[in-house]
Amino acid sequence: MALYGRLLYAWLPLLVFLLQAFHGGFAQSYYDDYNNGEYDPNALCSEDPTTSAIVCTCNAGYTNTGSADNVVCTDSCTIENGGCGPHATCSHHANTYAVKCTAEADYINTGSGSEEIRTGTVSVT
Repeated sequence: MALYGRLLYAWLPLLVFLLQAFHGGFAQSYYDDYNNGEYDPNALCSEDPTTSAIVCTCNAGYTNTGSADNVVCTDSCTIENGGCGPHATCSHHANTYAVKCTAEADYINTGSGSEEIRTGTVSVT
C-alpha cells in the first residue's frame, strides 16, 4: 500500500495538469468557435439546448442582413438610415447602442417625444 501511495502522489500533479490542459483547452476552443470565433463579431451566439444548433442574434444597433443560418450583422444606421426620416441623422445611444434618430436643424420629430423611436415623420417648422 505504501508503494501505491507514493506512485499516486508522484503522478498526481501530472494527471491534474493533463486533465486541465485537455479539458480546459478544448472547452475554451469550442466556446470561442461559436461565440464569435467563426461567427459575426457583432452577434451573440449560443447553443440551443433542444436542438444543439448554434443560434446567433445581432447585438443592439445591428441588423441581420444575412440569413438565419448565416448571420451577418450590419450597423443599422447604414441600412435605410436606421429607419430614421430623410431629415434626421441616425446614431447610437451611448449606453444601449440602440438606434437614435436626431432631427436636423429646422426640423422636429413629430413621430414621438422619445429619441429612441426610429419611426415617425420629420417635418419643417
